[in-house]
Amino acid sequence: MKKLFALLLAAVMLLGMIGMAGAAEFTDAAEISQMNTEAVAVLSGMGIIGGMGDGTFQPDGTLTRAQAAKILAYMLLGKDKAEALPAATAAFTDVPTSHWSCKYVNYCAEQGVVSGVGGGKFNPNGQLTGFQFGKMVLVAIGFSAEQEGLTGSDWDKNVNKLVKSECLNLGVSVDGKEISRQDACHLALNALFHGEEDDTYNTLAYKTFTVTRSKGSLDKDDFRRPLMLYTSDEEDICWEGTELTVKASPTLVYRDTVTCGKVSEELGGKSFDAEHTDGTRNGPRYNPNTFADSNSYIMPDSTVKFMCSGPGVITEFYYCGSEQTIHFVQIGLRAFKIVEVEEAVVSSDGTVLQPGTVTVTALGNPISVESDEFTEADIGTFVLCKVYGKSSWKEAVELKEVIRPTIVTGKLQSEDKTVKVDGKTYTTLYSTMATAQDVTPYPADYIAAGGSVGDTINLVLDDAGVCYAIYQ
Repeated sequence: MKKLFALLLAAVMLLGMIGMAGAAEFTDAAEISQMNTEAVAVLSGMGIIGGMGDGTFQPDGTLTRAQAAKILAYMLLGKDKAEALPAATAAFTDVPTSHWSCKYVNYCAEQGVVSGVGGGKFNPNGQLTGFQFGKMVLVAIGFSAEQEGLTGSDWDKNVNKLVKSECLNLGVSVDGKEISRQDACHLALNALFHGEEDDTYNTLAYKTFTVTRSKGSLDKDDFRRPLMLYTSDEEDICWEGTELTVKASPTLVYRDTVTCGKVSEELGGKSFDAEHTDGTRNGPRYNPNTFADSNSYIMPDSTVKFMCSGPGVITEFYYCGSEQTIHFVQIGLRAFKIVEVEEAVVSSDGTVLQPGTVTVTALGNPISVESDEFTEADIGTFVLCKVYGKSSWKEAVELKEVIRPTIVTGKLQSEDKTVKVDGKTYTTLYSTMATAQDVTPYPADYIAAGGSVGDTINLVLDDAGVCYAIYQ
């Protein structure tokens, strides 16, 4: 069903696209993570990376050494110049002139961006780790492998250190594990705009593609997450026209309490202004009551906590280096009971004629959300809802997305706000969120309503093991 939805979404996007792009052009777009949708959309829009020839992107497929060489050649030269590279000779015996990647491998080897594996071979189908691709990216944006210690016995440790100090790992893990195609796109995008804080015209993105970026408007249909605007000085050099608008991917995501100092540390120890959109306001705002009395709210070593951050709240940060501000969105998770399900209507050829819906009772009010994940058999069970309050966490909510929870059954062994079942203790909700739903996550409230220690009860949990509800 997800793949079918992605196909339909791709068709809609292609028919109605006017300066708006996404990763939905690929039939497996639904498999691209939220952290990487922006990177895949931008790199495919710039022609740096494409699909696998069958309409798929294979986001979780491991990046090969040959694919990496092509990406880096396109980043350094642009599509047209990279395609015009000669392949008259072969730099490596296992990448002959007839191999599709020969010209890219040759060029990158000449630039010192890639090297062989010994014995005159390149191993084009070999898979890359994050550190290996990170080294290639660092050299591509101007770092010297010899001066930075990216060769020798400690090369991987030095790659790790340099990638972090240059903030190339924002939003993506760069380590000794094999790197996926979608994560490689994210690392490559970070490299393209490396240095934009100091000079937006001295990045690889501008030098090769004349592209800069800035934060656009807020997407009111997507939790008011920001859009990102990519602008080229030259019309049609990357995409049709000069502008490309994409849904921004978060730079940082937290599922627990987070401090200003922690965010500053993740962003290289810098200070930033914080633009805030959460469930207590209809639009972005600065929040001087939460942060220290300073022009910059996010500062190194600050122990001030972000309002409402904690278990049951997803806090997403969106950083734009060219503007040196960070926008953050907070989304609440709550448990509600399913009271009605309408399954999707699908034609014989697989076309979705009418999407499915699931209706829950939220603070006594029935609210419906589109979803094809549930059937009538789920009526009476609980679901986790991503919510966005209109004016308060406690008021009636706007539901945006529903998630099937994990249900754990066992004997209750605690009587206060600590949830302990069958010898295991579970994390409880941030208190404000707990009072904003129909069912309690706390044993004390369960007992006050007539329950007892020793009862066989059910817990509604998210994927992080946070308890949202106790019920029999």
